[in-house]
Amino acid sequence: MALNRYGIEKFGQLRDVMVHRPDMSLPQITEDNIEYFLFDAVPDVDRYLEEHERYCALLREHGVSVHYLSDHVKRNRDLLTRLPNLAYMHDTAVISSHGAILSKMASMGRRHEEIAVREALTDLGVPILYEPCEGDSFEGCLLLSPQTVFVADTERHSRRAIERFITFILRYFDEVIYAHIPQERRFMHPDMVLNRVTDTLMVYYPPAFLETYHITGGGRREIDLLQWMKTRGIGLIPLSDREQRQWGSSFVPLKPGVIICYDISYGPETRARLEGEGVELVPFHPEALLAGGGSLRCLTMRLYRGG
Repeated sequence: MALNRYGIEKFGQLRDVMVHRPDMSLPQITEDNIEYFLFDAVPDVDRYLEEHERYCALLREHGVSVHYLSDHVKRNRDLLTRLPNLAYMHDTAVISSHGAILSKMASMGRRHEEIAVREALTDLGVPILYEPCEGDSFEGCLLLSPQTVFVADTERHSRRAIERFITFILRYFDEVIYAHIPQERRFMHPDMVLNRVTDTLMVYYPPAFLETYHITGGGRREIDLLQWMKTRGIGLIPLSDREQRQWGSSFVPLKPGVIICYDISYGPETRARLEGEGVELVPFHPEALLAGGGSLRCLTMRLYRGG
């Protein structure tokens, strides 16, 4: 089966996603290995899988086609039995209109996830645009527009891998916003500090942006993110410390101005400000899913956005 369409940088209706139901791998997590597998607690497997499927049903209710990783992996099915973090599909690849940008996972408990993901994407007809070098650590970027990529120096990115990626991606995008952020788990991926709500509105966590640069083929210069976004007509809504820790910037946009988010993510002030901007929040209450320390966005590889 081929999608014959892929790419998420154009901010339209979310049409296709890929998820992974980790029914074969999740039971292997114990108190002795939760740190190795990056889980916060031993999951209640049945409840975790029930919440995962409830989330998939919510996506379908909003017109999203849900593809399962296991339906597209044949040669490397053994990986599905021993890699519980494959549930967090967004961490493993970002799908641009040029092809997939694969990750190279930083932790031993996630090594070789890209093998299963590469096979599934190939089966779906999505070409691989970029794959980090062996030995590098690179866990994703954000596509802010058809021209702009955001990449952050997180605890799961190596500087060497970032510089290689920037050099490569400027062949396909006009500019890169690069941020040096604190090397802590709470900032593990770029979408933990910044995310787009519409073409002209984003949320962000200001203290995470220690140094920010605008990079083009002509060079790089340090910028103030808030002021730079203003010059592009984009407003930024700041998140509190608690909201950032509760995945306030790690949501799933269904279309501009409509987001699926954890119902624990926002305080009254931020919720009122988002709603005042015309944003519709589609809430999802997590319980068992929280054992994995990830968001709904982490569970969701967005394959295609249409008009």
